[in-house]
Amino acid sequence: MGNGVTLDTKAIQASIEACTRMGGGTVYLPAGNYLTGTLTLKDNVTLHLGPSARLLGSTSLDDYPDLRRPEGTLDYLEYLSYCLINAYGAHHIALTGEGCVDGQGAAFPYGAENYNFEDQARASNPQEFKRPALLRFTDCHDVTISNLTLQHAASWCCNLEKCTELRLHAVHILNRANHNNDGFDLTHCEDVLISDCHIDSGDDAIALKEGGRRIVVTNCILTSRWAAFRIGPEAQGEFRDIAVSNCVIYDTYGTGIKIQEVEGGVMENISFDNLVMKHVTGPISLRLGGYLGWRQQRRESLPIGVLRNIHFNNIRATTADNAYPLEHEPPANPGEKLSCLNITGVPGFFVEDVTFSGLHLTFPGGGSREEARREVPELRDHYPEYHMFGTLPAYGIYLRHVKGLTFENITLDTTAPDLRPALVGEDVEDLELSNFRASGQGSETLLRLRDARQVYLHGCRPLDAVPVFLRVEGDGSTGLLLQANDLRQAAQGYILAEGASDEAITVKG
Repeated sequence: MGNGVTLDTKAIQASIEACTRMGGGTVYLPAGNYLTGTLTLKDNVTLHLGPSARLLGSTSLDDYPDLRRPEGTLDYLEYLSYCLINAYGAHHIALTGEGCVDGQGAAFPYGAENYNFEDQARASNPQEFKRPALLRFTDCHDVTISNLTLQHAASWCCNLEKCTELRLHAVHILNRANHNNDGFDLTHCEDVLISDCHIDSGDDAIALKEGGRRIVVTNCILTSRWAAFRIGPEAQGEFRDIAVSNCVIYDTYGTGIKIQEVEGGVMENISFDNLVMKHVTGPISLRLGGYLGWRQQRRESLPIGVLRNIHFNNIRATTADNAYPLEHEPPANPGEKLSCLNITGVPGFFVEDVTFSGLHLTFPGGGSREEARREVPELRDHYPEYHMFGTLPAYGIYLRHVKGLTFENITLDTTAPDLRPALVGEDVEDLELSNFRASGQGSETLLRLRDARQVYLHGCRPLDAVPVFLRVEGDGSTGLLLQANDLRQAAQGYILAEGASDEAITVKG
């Protein structure tokens, strides 16, 4: 046992069974290499890996039973039916220690280059999609995962479904051995604390799916080819009371933070505080819309959901000038380069009550005059992504179908000239910019608003010379107030265009 060659599944599982029968305790693995197939944790059992203990996932799929339940457990991806460490309906379980769980995931070919995800529900369980996750806990209560290194899953690393009282502490995840290499995936989980973790993943580092309540993420370091932190797009449930703080995000080519509500659910009362992002695309994207595809074909999209009460405070980000793919990872998509912070709803449905305070974003520049005047398609029922619209007409912030939005103490700058405005807003209502500072190197106007209503701009200023501070467009624009702005760097304070009337704007101070 522990030689890395002989399969140790039966011996380890027998120890777990004996431990739970005696009322619980700890199954301890000392230093060694333990080759195993699927293990199942049971009530009141801690599996503890000592220093230099390595739990190695078998490279034969025969050692992983199909764990799909008759009643279904959200298996909209076939490979989630297989995993290395499993628990179902268990309570007071833990996976701890200074050792390592290694899925050896490169041994399971991806083979999905031509796979159509909208036909997944009709797929006949193709062999190439049987790729074991590292951990999968379902309907469990009082779960602790701490101090371990989790690495090289064939698919997702740690999949937690309908679990309560979760503590994920000081876990180091290295998951880039294959495709869909997420870090933590939480589905309908409640009362969760994720702290002091370092996640390096080929797909979403931390993803909340379907729903979740009372979730705290703090003191983590995240890097990913996709999102560092993601909510949705599987979002028919309710996401409420979520707080993310004191995290560093770096080298992330899929945006730092993505919030995507496209399945008729509710996302509200979510906060992000004290974050640093270095070399990311995005860096933040909020999307409210519909989607016709996903787990089954739809002829009509689900009702549009709710995305509101989202707060960002004290965030500094430097965005990447490229989105190059790494080994085993997807290529760059159109719109990943020259991307910006974007918040979009769809006609008649608004992202509501979003605040940004203490935000400093630095962008690489390079946008063109043609990109600055692009008409952005609605794409109401398309799969949501921060790059879905292509290159956006703003270098810094793009807003559309948003209501109740506040930017306070904001700085946007570029390392090279960009001919796009710093901020573009279309169909926005109740927008306030306070102490908003932005570079306008090469742009025709610093800010551009179309069909904007009840807008208050005060204490704002260009960081360098611009021809126009604000361009107002559209006969739907009304109730704009400019007060106490420093426009010494602007040749002209504002212009009205494309149907905007003189009554739309008032200037004071």
